[in-house]
Amino acid sequence: MSNYRNKKNIRQYKGSPDGKSAGDRAADKFSTMMIESLKRMKASDWKQGWVGSNGHTRGLPQNVQGRVYNGTNSFFLQMDTAMHGYKMPVYMTYLNISKEGAHVLKGAVSMPVIYWDLSIKDEHGHRVAIEDFRKMSQAEQQKMDIHPFLKAYNVFNLDQTNYAEVHKEKYDQIVARFQGVQLRDEKGMYENPALDKMLKEQTWICPIQYDKLEEGAYYSPREDKVVIPTKAQFNISPTKDGIFKDGMEYYSNLLHECSHSTAPHVHRETGGRFGDAKYAKEELVAELSAALVGNAMGFDKRILDNNAAYVDGWLDALSQEPQFIISVMADVSKASNLIMEKVDEQLLSLGEEPLLQKDRKDAPNEQLSVSGKKEDEKAAKAMPVKDTLQPLDIADGSIFKKRDGTYAVRAFYEGQSLGVKPLSKESAEQYLAMKDGPLKDKTLKAILSAKYTLDGDSFGMDRKSGRRL
Repeated sequence: MSNYRNKKNIRQYKGSPDGKSAGDRAADKFSTMMIESLKRMKASDWKQGWVGSNGHTRGLPQNVQGRVYNGTNSFFLQMDTAMHGYKMPVYMTYLNISKEGAHVLKGAVSMPVIYWDLSIKDEHGHRVAIEDFRKMSQAEQQKMDIHPFLKAYNVFNLDQTNYAEVHKEKYDQIVARFQGVQLRDEKGMYENPALDKMLKEQTWICPIQYDKLEEGAYYSPREDKVVIPTKAQFNISPTKDGIFKDGMEYYSNLLHECSHSTAPHVHRETGGRFGDAKYAKEELVAELSAALVGNAMGFDKRILDNNAAYVDGWLDALSQEPQFIISVMADVSKASNLIMEKVDEQLLSLGEEPLLQKDRKDAPNEQLSVSGKKEDEKAAKAMPVKDTLQPLDIADGSIFKKRDGTYAVRAFYEGQSLGVKPLSKESAEQYLAMKDGPLKDKTLKAILSAKYTLDGDSFGMDRKSGRRL
């Protein structure tokens, strides 16, 4: 059996004064940005949002050709755009900027974009190219030493270049593409037709109660139901601008609870008691998922009052283990993508531009460029680069009952064992009770893809401590 582990704490990287890889430095950068955002919100008495945007742009971060960044990269590029007041979340590599006949402005600081790669060595310690590995027999592959590792490349916002001077007409068109129209209802509150349509037609993955007076918003796992107070209950500000933002708070609370309700659908482990680490992490996932989706739709999300108590704990976790944010954002990516898929259904029916790449008719097919370095170009040809933390293409797996009465799932990837992971009794018994056939196969595929993802949690990460094994 192959040795599938992560050696990031052993390897020293040449050319790096701190001995860290580009992926580790990216995790440090993201953790620092998150810490700064939490401290900024705290200092504003929670009046500022996660991303800090002005709420006048709409759409996910993308490159100049329109290729969308997803997951972790999307959120932090949103944050970078807002923090520096850029006109749109459009980013390019240094090489692509040069190809466009433009240059990076003096003093500009780049942002990292992360992706996962695999390092493969034979029994003698010699590196093996991925294309050669794929040609091997299963017996040969099992002799290989394989481990995933986080990589990163750098990008610059268009406003960090002279692109506006070189291609003014094209630049203006790009800026216009991100200018969202902000609507007000009859009471002056922010209005979102796509989310209103989703509520009215009940097209979310579970029922949403939104037309009755309630003391607060919540998701009930037992009933698999989202409950949110009426929109009028959020209308509490004395000023016109405040009332408008009250509308944003209504939809922000809705997205937060929708994020919680994705847990059973993406097989995210939840539970825990109010105030403990597991509960706190789930609240962070819901907060960031709602913030990512909300900002893509044109409004920023402020932290919920009852989550302010978790901030110090989040700050401590981020400070002690920067890789914690990678694990969290992997869950955020799954939750936010599911929400945006349902939102896109409404946007398309309204004749509006969808948020996700796959839902766009004009979506470009090319992969995002990694960098201008030849070695990276070779790696890109060997294994297409993903700009988000993607589920593995699981070829085989099984669900079984352990001796202690609990359930687990085992999976294999290209002949390599990915180990055993715990599975809830409900999911396991539901699957085992199904008749053999396409539906059962599809269910197993969904469970495997959700459980085994190229994120910090899937390879060498202890869920309880958030630290590397």
